[in-house]
Amino acid sequence: MLNEKNISNLRKNYESDNFNKIRRRMLNKVQIADLICDVDTNLDQDFSIEIKTHGITDQGQSGRCWFFAGLNILREKVIEKCNLDNFELSGSYIAFYDKLERFNQLLEKLISYKHENKDVYDRYVSHILKNGITDSGYFTQFANLIDKYGVVPKKIFPENFQSSNTYEINQILSRLLRKFYLDIEKDNDEETIKDKYLQDAYNILTNIYGMIPERFNFEYKDKNGVYHIDKNTSPKEFYSKYIGINLKEDYIEVASYQDELIKYNNIYEEEITSIISETKNNIVLNIPKDDFNKLMQKQISSYEPVYFYCSTTYRRIDGIWIDLFERYGDIFDIDLTIDKQELMRTNGITNCHCMIITGVNIIDKKIDKWKIENSWGNRLGKNGYYIASNDWVEKYVHRAVINKKYLDDEQLKITKQEPIKLTRWDIKF
Repeated sequence: MLNEKNISNLRKNYESDNFNKIRRRMLNKVQIADLICDVDTNLDQDFSIEIKTHGITDQGQSGRCWFFAGLNILREKVIEKCNLDNFELSGSYIAFYDKLERFNQLLEKLISYKHENKDVYDRYVSHILKNGITDSGYFTQFANLIDKYGVVPKKIFPENFQSSNTYEINQILSRLLRKFYLDIEKDNDEETIKDKYLQDAYNILTNIYGMIPERFNFEYKDKNGVYHIDKNTSPKEFYSKYIGINLKEDYIEVASYQDELIKYNNIYEEEITSIISETKNNIVLNIPKDDFNKLMQKQISSYEPVYFYCSTTYRRIDGIWIDLFERYGDIFDIDLTIDKQELMRTNGITNCHCMIITGVNIIDKKIDKWKIENSWGNRLGKNGYYIASNDWVEKYVHRAVINKKYLDDEQLKITKQEPIKLTRWDIKF
């Protein structure tokens, strides 16, 4: 227990180090990161391999990066096929169905947990009620939404204030979810209650986002100024005709992590990660670090973007993602070094942000930096694009989406095995 004597000793030890006085004076006036940056944080913007992309999208004040990253890849197919200067797919359209499906899935889970005699003190029930409706998600969930609902151009179903500022809508739906739980606690007619609450959620979402287009005319002028119109198409028909990628079958999430429970060269199923009823949970191929890095390099070297996950808690300097944590230790004369595996083991790396890699610089067969396309608008970074040092990528990027055609025979063989199931509490990647 801390007491007066402890506090006194801490103060005396602090005052015995004259450098603490200097640190205190500096840190009163500047941001810490400004004291640990030097010339090596200014990476050149040129890349030996670079995919041309067409401007930056903006997810606004929302946690929709996981499907904006996916849409940023898909829109390039439309741009290429239609010979356009620029084009965006609707994030609001995907968000509408994401929230509706997520809400429906949570209603079903709360009903099933009730039938299993779980109450508010059960960790699964408590987790749902505590977290409620959020924006966060995974590539597999994005692929399932695309497969079920297709896509529409942004100009057909544009952003509005609410779609770009999701805090309030998430709070409203979360409160509705908790009211549903309280109702089914005291009434066994769960399906009737569920139908009512699902209608309430649909009404809220439609008032927020607008009426979802069932069919639409796709009109555009190509680079040559020629007008085109594709009449009365559906979102799924549009996806099939202008994009046509089989996200569910052709791609797989790949990670690199090993500890006493999770081992390399296995495929894992992450519990309760589906947001659509009767679709599969996330499946992740877990392989050694060198193999993981080679797959990312192989895909980007074939001029195919790499969708990846990372933490955003690490300082980004003037559009550059660089690992500065050990340098923070230099300021305070303490050791903050943790290797990647131990950082993941202690939950120091999270999947809180998704972006795409669109370039890499390879000099004498060695990578020194990567180009990143983000979805935070063009005011941040270098007109919305970022540069990541290879050290940062190797330490903080541990999960990516890879086209199966880049896997070797042994890796493909692993993907056909029965997945090892991980509870939601054991997921580290």
